[in-house]
Amino acid sequence: MKILIRAGLSTLVLCALLAVAACGPPNDPELVALAYVRASNSGDADGAVQLLDIEQIATRVEQEIVVVDSSGREDFLEDSIETLLWGLFRETPPVDYVYDATPAEVDGDTAQVSVTRTDIDGKSDVVVVHLRDTEDGWRVSGESLDDLVHIVVQRLQERYQGG
Repeated sequence: MKILIRAGLSTLVLCALLAVAACGPPNDPELVALAYVRASNSGDADGAVQLLDIEQIATRVEQEIVVVDSSGREDFLEDSIETLLWGLFRETPPVDYVYDATPAEVDGDTAQVSVTRTDIDGKSDVVVVHLRDTEDGWRVSGESLDDLVHIVVQRLQERYQGG
């Protein structure tokens, strides 16, 4: 009897571990857009940063500032960007919204999703989320990164140029 129970528990634990491993970031454009807007409005820095196209942010940041050419600079820049953005999202005061999204308008490896967020007073606004299908799945990209790129450039300049 004890052997069956242990085998049953082992099977249960294995199934639970497999379920957790399968639960990575969402990979449908609509789900990614909803998850990103929800995370960015709730102060969930880990959730928001995980859904960003960090590679594209790094490329755009390099177009704005001079990055010294050295081995490992891409990794350093991407890590710095992730850290800055993580801090930015942690600074965001959480706001309760109800979310809804339109079906994605997919064009090759890019997509656009309109996410409607409604606050507790019933006021609604629409956030258009631009996405790109990367090796890691759909990530927030394109025009949706404009403000974030500006903030990253500004904070990197303040940190490394003193101004």
